[in-house]
Amino acid sequence: MKLPQRRHVVLYSKEDCHLCQEARAQIERVRRRVGFRFREVDIAVDPVLLARYVLAVPVVAVDGRDALVSRVSAWRLLWALLQ
Repeated sequence: MKLPQRRHVVLYSKEDCHLCQEARAQIERVRRRVGFRFREVDIAVDPVLLARYVLAVPVVAVDGRDALVSRVSAWRLLWALLQ
């Protein structure tokens, strides 16, 4: 499947977060089928990100907009990419 434009996905995560590990796996699953740029950001290295996301991780942003929080599924990510 091709997206109408190249999307950029950011996973905001933290160490020892099992939901973050699950989110990463779902993102990689979708990425194998749909091309998009991906990077992961550890919120612990930035006090602003830590304050913003400490109770919400994992958070997935698509093109700079927070799209998914806490539970990330392949279907929800695909839907966010198509928006």
